[in-house]
Amino acid sequence: MTAHVDIETRSRSDLTKVGAYRYAHDPSTEVLMAAVGEGGTGSLVHLWVNPKYEMDGMRSDPKALEILRRADKVYAHNAPFENAIMSTVGFDPFIPICNWRCTQAMARMAGIPESLEKCAEYLGLDGMKDSKGKALIKMFSIPGEDGEFQSPHDHPVEWRQFGEYCKQDVVVERMVDEKLDKGFRLEGINLETFLFTMRMNDTGIPVNVQALKNAEAILDPVMKTAQKKFTELTGLNITQREKIRLWLDCMGLPLDNMQAATLNAVPRTGLDPVVDRALTLYSQLSYVATKKIYSMLDWVCPDGMLHGVFKFYGAGTGRWSAGGPQLQNAKKATPAMRPITHEAYQYICEGGDAEGLSAIYGDPVEVIASSIRHFVHSPEGELLDGDYNAIEARLACWLAGETGALTQYRQGHDRYRWMASRIFKVAPAAVTPDQRELGKRAILGLGYGMGAEKFKTSCWDQYKVFVDDAMAARVKDTFRSTHPKIVGAWRSLDKCLLHVQATSNLYFSPLSMVKVATVGWNERYRLVVTLPSGRSLSYPDFMISESGHADGRASYFGQLPLSTAWGRIELWGSKLFENICQAVAADVMSHGARKAESQWMLPVALIHDQALAIKREGQTAAMFATALSDLPPWAVGLPLKVEAKTTPFYSK
Repeated sequence: MTAHVDIETRSRSDLTKVGAYRYAHDPSTEVLMAAVGEGGTGSLVHLWVNPKYEMDGMRSDPKALEILRRADKVYAHNAPFENAIMSTVGFDPFIPICNWRCTQAMARMAGIPESLEKCAEYLGLDGMKDSKGKALIKMFSIPGEDGEFQSPHDHPVEWRQFGEYCKQDVVVERMVDEKLDKGFRLEGINLETFLFTMRMNDTGIPVNVQALKNAEAILDPVMKTAQKKFTELTGLNITQREKIRLWLDCMGLPLDNMQAATLNAVPRTGLDPVVDRALTLYSQLSYVATKKIYSMLDWVCPDGMLHGVFKFYGAGTGRWSAGGPQLQNAKKATPAMRPITHEAYQYICEGGDAEGLSAIYGDPVEVIASSIRHFVHSPEGELLDGDYNAIEARLACWLAGETGALTQYRQGHDRYRWMASRIFKVAPAAVTPDQRELGKRAILGLGYGMGAEKFKTSCWDQYKVFVDDAMAARVKDTFRSTHPKIVGAWRSLDKCLLHVQATSNLYFSPLSMVKVATVGWNERYRLVVTLPSGRSLSYPDFMISESGHADGRASYFGQLPLSTAWGRIELWGSKLFENICQAVAADVMSHGARKAESQWMLPVALIHDQALAIKREGQTAAMFATALSDLPPWAVGLPLKVEAKTTPFYSK
């Protein structure tokens, strides 16, 4: 039997700041009510009310908990939140993870807005989420400025309205489920990965809490001093970004924005010393990497773990994204810092201060930022760390049918050295380390249609490798001439995108293991890309616009890059090829992690091409690598390689 549930809670803890699990563990957190509906959209929704807050017109309906006890599938819109709350605060009945399903996850799979309100709006549902609920949540779920909660007994009318709002959420949730049932039901690899992600989040990521507190003690005075100096220089607070931009303009440095990439591109030579100092202080104060120290301390639960960090299908390709501490974008140490981060981290663990850190290792902010990954550390144990070697480059060759490259991978050849030998026209044995590095950047960076100018800037911005215009063009041309099947894959996908809409519901196969079609959905079209694993990528509101372009342009409705806004996003062959490769990589990693789990290992994180697990007695790095590199049945012939190690803490 299927049930749908929505719960309302209250807490002095800030959910947006600490995440669902830490919120659930806060002593002030309690469940106020739970709305439960059975089956489809036609059945009644029943309300359970916390006994402390029952009153006339707001009494618990015994059918609510009865339905939950009988259900073998329980849907919620953001089921990981309901799971964290109901498994922590002692809510009865207990729902096993294997029984959870999630309409919010289904919305992400569909490529549409994930909030219940925006999802319902996009789907054009009649019983849309009640916008008045925000005011009721503020009244009953969030304490006032004095730290005290409004009592439901003092506001009986609003309390009954809150109950109706909770029930209406279940009504809308069931409508979303019904609307997304065809095409986006959690099943197959999507269901397996969703449930695995919930189990992984339940296990949690170990962090060294004492080391985090030591780092906080180092950063606090440094940041306070920097803020004071910044205010003395500019008269502004670090949070006043637009005013800071205008101040810089007045000081002779006009900038389009205050983003890190813009600031890093400012040439410091000849810059006004006051402006130079202000930019240095601003960068220090807004350093994302060091903010992770505070975020980890906010999120860490009483067991010393970060729970609920990873979001299933957080990216449109099906890859995981991360909340809170955002381990997916943890800073990599600069070449200068790389040799000292382990030693510096040990110094922090031992309680070293800012003065000592500065004297021995350098600027405390830079040192802590460069060491940020090491705080993922179980002081009483070790981690298994598995790295998927060049997984996307291997997949690009496998999907496109680059037989020569696949043979090189299978035979263990150094493809970075081989690529460099072609670029510089020398024998592989004569390739220098710097030349090999450029070959590596080509293999890893040029598989998705990147041009010479972008290759040049990415080499510098990401790796501090300087490439002039002529060399960038040479590298691009050499890569494309030695990988004709990959280039052919981009072109096949380009043609497919331009013609697929005219033949709705007929599948094209621009790649031998991938099918592409457009299907009617929600009175519009969506592009469907079926992957080797059997799951599909969804591009809603797909269309070809011929305005201003002789050959037309494909686009779809999605969340705009680096923004919370939604709008039209262009799609072309090499971009779609990138999406496909990254999606298949996610499927491969999901399979490997679940294989490791089936062998009693404890995976705790999947970060880009890396997997971490808590090491148990008798387990080895070789065992972890073997599990992660296990090929699913649909990936026969993929030359997968995983390199694993045992480590006291996370590093890359």
